[in-house]
Amino acid sequence: VSTQSTWDEKNWKPRKLPQEPSLMDMKGDQMNERVIPWQPTVIAGPKQALMVTPETAKMMVKKAKRPLLVLGPLAKEEPLVTHSIEIADKWDLPIVTTADTFKIYLDRGIKTKAYGVVEIINLLKDPEWKGLKGEGQHDLVVLIGGIYYMASQGLSTVKHFAPHLKTLTLCKYFQSNADASFPKMKDEEWSIYLEKMKTDQF
Repeated sequence: VSTQSTWDEKNWKPRKLPQEPSLMDMKGDQMNERVIPWQPTVIAGPKQALMVTPETAKMMVKKAKRPLLVLGPLAKEEPLVTHSIEIADKWDLPIVTTADTFKIYLDRGIKTKAYGVVEIINLLKDPEWKGLKGEGQHDLVVLIGGIYYMASQGLSTVKHFAPHLKTLTLCKYFQSNADASFPKMKDEEWSIYLEKMKTDQF
């Protein structure tokens, strides 16, 4: 324990002690800002998402037996609509649309199943659910375009009550409650990541 006085007796004023480094001052392995949740109040607990590249994300999708793509309300604007359609087509992913995204994809001729957020989360929690194709419960859920705080709560629920499946988020903000997530990034880099999701290159 330090016994250094906080009072400068010679000049009769408080002594300025060295400050501990802030989180923003930390470098290297001390702090990686790309895996800090976009919403600071999101506390993942002892199990936090693995930050993944497109190559790792593609491996997860490829290895999954019954993956599912869930599209949130932010996936109804371009270029995210086209990215989502092409990723789903590339990996043959059945699509669930939430909120008001259903019509956007219907107008593009894309077959999706509309569910409310709470409804699809409850179905994913149920190990007896036969999945979108009736072939059995899904083992991987891929999320694009979710509103951050809603997605975080949903992912937390699945993490704790659906041990039979994994979650992967392809959004531009790190989701610590997922099993795997893209890092926090700007739109330009995010677009590159999504483009890489459409290729076979690992």
